[in-house]
Amino acid sequence: MSDSTNSLKRFNYIDALRGYAILMVMAVHASQAFPDLPNWLSKVLSQGARGVQLFFVTSALTLSMSWVARNEGASEFYTRRIFRIAPMFWVAIIFFVWLNGTGPSSYAPNGIGFRHIAMTALLVQGFWPDTISSVVPGGWSVADEVIFYALFPAIVPPMFKASWKTLIIVAVVAIVIGPRLSGLFENGFSYLWPGLESVTGNYFGLWWFPRQLPCFIFGIMLFRVSAQGCAVPVSVVRCLCFLSIALILLIPLLDGVKYVLPLGLVTTYGIVFTLFAFSLMYWPSSFLIGRPIEWIGKISYSAYFIHFVTLRILPLLPSTGWPAVDFAYMYSVQVLVTVGFSSLTYLIIEKPMIRVGAALIAAQRRRVDVQVSSATEFS
Repeated sequence: MSDSTNSLKRFNYIDALRGYAILMVMAVHASQAFPDLPNWLSKVLSQGARGVQLFFVTSALTLSMSWVARNEGASEFYTRRIFRIAPMFWVAIIFFVWLNGTGPSSYAPNGIGFRHIAMTALLVQGFWPDTISSVVPGGWSVADEVIFYALFPAIVPPMFKASWKTLIIVAVVAIVIGPRLSGLFENGFSYLWPGLESVTGNYFGLWWFPRQLPCFIFGIMLFRVSAQGCAVPVSVVRCLCFLSIALILLIPLLDGVKYVLPLGLVTTYGIVFTLFAFSLMYWPSSFLIGRPIEWIGKISYSAYFIHFVTLRILPLLPSTGWPAVDFAYMYSVQVLVTVGFSSLTYLIIEKPMIRVGAALIAAQRRRVDVQVSSATEFS
């Protein structure tokens, strides 16, 4: 087996992590159509929303790996990121404005106007309460990713060289400051912009970047662990894997979990997902990694948008009398339909645009090489 094949095999767990993240997100949204689910199952499925935090941990890990492996500059990094996320997101903007219209909603009480669409198209929707997720469903997670991209070249590479003590201090500061900034922001918006209180208090304070920052930091810390190349016994890794899965399922069942766990759900799940990612990183032969879940991970960006559509177009089937069975059947159909359509948009939109970005970077490098060669020749 060639070195390149080994390298690709070693990172299959990245796609698997993305696959599990989108399956969690789809589960929580599908469960909302079944209010009669058993209480314990409803609680577990409700925390499928935390799949977004798994995306954030995985994103920070992957970008850190890519930055070091490619040895790119900021301009190349931004080019690659824009062509990776913007084209599909712009298609989603057009589609959802056509599908949902521009009337008032819980995320935009006064309706959607030019400001909302323009800020979303420019990928800066995360800086305002009634734009963060009003145009494209789930657009808040893209907003946080873009802010992380913007900051990455300036703040993340120094963290690769920082001591573990410094990294831990940075993580603790982010964990402590995020909720407090949310409170200050909510109070400020309620005072300065009456009418947005419901959006600011119910959504924006939970979704905005400072609140999600710890999950990105955990991904960077995980990269530091992987870069050190430490050996971990498979038996230990398996235990950590099953422990993380048990915690993912158990935490929603703890009554008053928001108060029992002072870190909050976002940070707590961020830590658990980091543990889960670590276990798959060091257990490449795990039964949790395989071609089906890896493919779902590859098309997860498209699936994130498309699953909102499949939820609307798939009719509810006659009830069997067992809500859990009804949910399982509906969820399975939703996943199959979403994966089918997402595979098409991945192949037709995402991959070609990724290649365009890579071609632009390659062309820029060739121009720089020619300029350097000419300067050397005539010096």
